Amino acid sequence: MSKTVLQYTKLSHPLEPMNLKEMLNFADRIIFEKTGQHLDDLQEAVLKGTLQHETYKHVAKDFDCSESRVRNAASQLWQILSEELGEDVSKTNFRSAMERFQVSLFSNVVQDYVGSGSINICGEARHPPNIPNPHPPNQETSHQDLSEMPELGAFYDRTHELKTLTTWILQQNCRLITLTGISGIGKTSLAVQLVQQIKNEFEYAVWCTLDEFPTIDKFQSNLIQLFSNSENLDSSPTNQKRLPLIKYLQNH
Repeated sequence: MSKTVLQYTKLSHPLEPMNLKEMLNFADRIIFEKTGQHLDDLQEAVLKGTLQHETYKHVAKDFDCSESRVRNAASQLWQILSEELGEDVSKTNFRSAMERFQVSLFSNVVQDYVGSGSINICGEARHPPNIPNPHPPNQETSHQDLSEMPELGAFYDRTHELKTLTTWILQQNCRLITLTGISGIGKTSLAVQLVQQIKNEFEYAVWCTLDEFPTIDKFQSNLIQLFSNSENLDSSPTNQKRLPLIKYLQNH
């Protein structure tokens, strides 16, 4: 049975509204790409105040500066963001403009590379139909540790990607897949949906959050323990010697 590692960068759910911190980080990235400089303290205060529906006068008071200085900083920000986002950006539509830009990146620019190929983004939002599984599930030999996998909420518009990934993994025996892209385009949700659909095709299905493993040795030990414990359950010996991780991967 082929062995595939599904690797992804954990970020928020697809097209989920960005929180204040994510919005500021997103804006900072746009400003930096345009000017080569990150948001300064006043610019960040202007954007934060805008997102919290504060007036320029309130921002000036909190920042201990004149209202005219705040307005000048805001005017420069709106001009830069308007150029980069391709629409007129102002205090009243900053959030919505940023969210539209996020969607446009998701739809038209960002591509998720898998091996030497890419995933094409579907256009019309819809619930994906159930994709037929080309292999019968093998529940008897399946060992699954998906306790760390997040729950999947609303899931839309990924029929083509799921079909492509399923083909690469089950038919073309792709060993390593990396999902990449900016925050909020749905990498985690796509990975969850894929694992749910194909998990029974493998002897082992494991979801690991790498943030919980400070070293590669800890990560390997965790996987070795999973393999060792499940083999003991299958073959009954109580003193079975643990093998190096590569041996378990070769055996299964």
